Amino acid sequence: MDIEAVRMFVLLADKLNFTETSRLLLVSQPTLSRKIKMLEESLAVTLIHRRGGHISLTPQGETFLCESIKLLKQIDKTIELVQNEREDESGTIRVGCLHPMAKFITDNFIVDFHKRFPDISIHFKTMIPRTLSSFEEVDIMIAPFWPEDDSVVAKRLPRFRRYCYASPEYLKEAGTPTTIDELVNHDCVTQTNAVENQRVWVLRDEEGNRKELEVHGVMAADSIDVTIELVNKGFGIGLISPHKALEFLDSGRLIKLFDGEWFIENHMYVMYKQNAHMPKRFKIFVDEFSKTYSQLTHE
Repeated sequence: MDIEAVRMFVLLADKLNFTETSRLLLVSQPTLSRKIKMLEESLAVTLIHRRGGHISLTPQGETFLCESIKLLKQIDKTIELVQNEREDESGTIRVGCLHPMAKFITDNFIVDFHKRFPDISIHFKTMIPRTLSSFEEVDIMIAPFWPEDDSVVAKRLPRFRRYCYASPEYLKEAGTPTTIDELVNHDCVTQTNAVENQRVWVLRDEEGNRKELEVHGVMAADSIDVTIELVNKGFGIGLISPHKALEFLDSGRLIKLFDGEWFIENHMYVMYKQNAHMPKRFKIFVDEFSKTYSQLTHE
């Protein structure tokens, strides 16, 4: 039996209103309706009478409601017993993310976090774009896109920007582009940090201008560190975050193009499954990571 659907039914039975119930559950109304319908099908009974905009419980629904309340109380009690670390700053967090984000966390966050919360153990699960929607092996997911799953809670982090960089050697050989339109005539290191290789760059400036360009190149990477190496070795122009490019910029190994006026802007999301018994350590990780990420990517 789908316990989540049972919880939804109990709340719906209390409110007798799909719109209000879906709002309280933070799910869409179609999702709520689908869940209730599937619950009815699994039980082979009708729990709710639907008459236009009004709903009421069937006799079977009334009986199921009474037993469901007892069942959920027992489940909640059991969960509280087995999750004795729920309110503690201890235990394991399984974090799923792409390899570049795992590198970002280990480089900029994990040491200080461990010093402050030594009893929290982090298990990293590096993933590929196609598996970033699966929570089977992770508790928290960090991804560059909004989840499609209605049962997932997502916290949007502040936007981050990537600018166009190239090596002096590449620019000496291929010439320095003076406008972004000239990118189509240059080799570009594209990224595969998505389900498909992203060969369309949507560049913006501070005035709100937007330019969509189809770029090409012989190299692509799913890691910002690999992208930097490829750009350093003269394989073309790449999109790199300022905090990652800084040391190469200072040493003269990278050059920022277009006076930094054009950039690609994206958001990162921290996600976790809806859970009435979310362990405190999860919230600690989400809050602390959000602070660090915001500080490092803030322009």
